[in-house]
Amino acid sequence: IGNIPVIGKPIPKGKYVIAITNTTDAAITLNDNILKAGKLLGWKMESAQAEQSLEGQRKTLAQSIAKKPDGIAVSGMEPESYGDLYKQAKAAGIAIICSACLAAPGNGLLDSHIAGPKMLDLWGQMIAAFAVANVKGTPDVQAFGLSVYPVLVRYDKSFEKNLKLLSPKAKYKYNELTFQPGQIGNAYKANPTTNFISSDLGDFALDWPQQLFTVGATPGQKPLIGGLTAGKAAIQALKDKTENAWTGYSLPIVGYSVIDSFARYWTKTPFAKADLPTQILTQKNIGGAVLDADGNYVGVKDYVAQFKKVWGLK
Repeated sequence: IGNIPVIGKPIPKGKYVIAITNTTDAAITLNDNILKAGKLLGWKMESAQAEQSLEGQRKTLAQSIAKKPDGIAVSGMEPESYGDLYKQAKAAGIAIICSACLAAPGNGLLDSHIAGPKMLDLWGQMIAAFAVANVKGTPDVQAFGLSVYPVLVRYDKSFEKNLKLLSPKAKYKYNELTFQPGQIGNAYKANPTTNFISSDLGDFALDWPQQLFTVGATPGQKPLIGGLTAGKAAIQALKDKTENAWTGYSLPIVGYSVIDSFARYWTKTPFAKADLPTQILTQKNIGGAVLDADGNYVGVKDYVAQFKKVWGLK
């Protein structure tokens, strides 16, 4: 699980923590693990489901603050959109921990190192290296993403930067995802020299292989598909050999790391700044990847035992 020092102090029991989620599989998996980890420490844990919109998440955050918990766990909710509410939480003595946030701590946001900028930069570098090493000839990339999410933009910029660093003559074109039927197939049809297609999230690429097949991309010429964060569908696509490379993002370890940060805050212990364990998942290595019973990427088999040791639990 990385260099996470033992806390070495009694962790207070009875804390009340709300974890805010949305309806995506990844968010639900993350929250399930936040709740499991908190319960190990004897805390009262609650999940609050928000609509997948700025207004919906602000509403849920405001409702959670009104319940006066000791802490609230959020993901990807940047202070530029939620800072006023974070300040309200701080005034009420409520701790806010954010995973997948780019902003530095401050103004009510206590810790944001988990899946922060350093990891996004690394993941962009990893997939760029895979693309350069595995395409036939010079990389000709079509990238698809959602610019509304700063963490995804960070990945896209890192991917492009490292692609050009490793292959100065590489071509790169960014496309805003519209989720319109046939968008990826049409982009390939208009740019048939494309040999790598990058996605901001594995979950976005569910039907991409079929779209490419529909417009006539044969197995020998079909562009490689890969990008950020292998969800269950992307992992299955690697097993089926229809997609090529995704970064491993261990939602269980992220969830336990969030609880670790709360525990350090309430014991006045410095936050652990460890990088998340990760790897490039490919068709060649997916058979040996550590997954949970539901098919989610875990990466480290005994992570629960390791966190228990950090927290002084048997």
